[in-house]
Amino acid sequence: MDTSRIFGSRRTVEQVEEGTELAPKFDGEGLIPAVTTDHATGELLMVGYMNREALARTIETGEAHYFSRSRQVLWHKGATSGLVQKVKALLIDDDQDCIWLRVETAGGANCHVGYRSCFYREIPLGSAAQRASGPLALAFTTTEKVFDPKLVYGEAPNPTRL
Repeated sequence: MDTSRIFGSRRTVEQVEEGTELAPKFDGEGLIPAVTTDHATGELLMVGYMNREALARTIETGEAHYFSRSRQVLWHKGATSGLVQKVKALLIDDDQDCIWLRVETAGGANCHVGYRSCFYREIPLGSAAQRASGPLALAFTTTEKVFDPKLVYGEAPNPTRL
């Protein structure tokens, strides 16, 4: 996909921060972080990455596309599970190095583990964290899954995820 027609070049700080030209800053690996929240509630659903093609396809289709760092492939969210993220708003931060997607998700789940959000565990803070003699114990904030990942993706674990 030719992205040169939709992405401008980064010439000056003023042009990037105050101008109207989309000139995203991709990192050394060609990626830009993408924060995804629920359009209606603001709930944080996931954080992923986009390359130039993923951002261009998201703009073109109105559905979220990401780049999988573990698999090194373009990923259309929901292509396998049916849990497609329809983009209701697509924003970029002041220096154009982070994308914010506000989405509605078909089926209500956004995490491949089966939860609504990828953020389903809490890290202890303060004295609880200081008392830990080994790795911190995470506390589940959500225990009910929206779907069973084994039924959607099959039995085999993904060895590239670790």
